[in-house]
Amino acid sequence: MDKIYSVKIANMELQIYSSETQEYTESIAAEVNEKISEIMGDNLSISVITASLLAAMDYCDELNKFKAGADNMRMQLKAYMDEASKAAAERDEARRLADKFKNDLLALKIDMSNQKKD
Repeated sequence: MDKIYSVKIANMELQIYSSETQEYTESIAAEVNEKISEIMGDNLSISVITASLLAAMDYCDELNKFKAGADNMRMQLKAYMDEASKAAAERDEARRLADKFKNDLLALKIDMSNQKKD
C-alpha cells in the first residue's frame, strides 16, 4: 500500500507516494538532493531545473550502463550453462561407454575362461 512521505529536495518540500519504507524513500531523496547539489556546486548561474535535468541524465546514463552490464552477465551465464549442460551430456556418454566396455570386457573374460576349459 502506498504511503505519503514528505521529503526535501533542492530546498523544495515534496509529498511522495511510495510503497517503499520511509527510510528507503528518504535515502533516495537524499541521494537526488546530493546529486543536484553536486552539479550546482558553487556555480550560481545554474538553475535547480537545469541541475535536476542533468542529474536525471546522469541517473539514466547509469541505469543504461547497468542494464547493459546485466544483459552481458545474462549472456555469459547462458553460455556457461550451455557449456555445463554439454559437459554433463559428454560425461554421461563417457559413463555409458565405460559401462559398455566393462560389460564387453567381462564377456570376453568369460569367453576366454570357457575356451580354456574346452
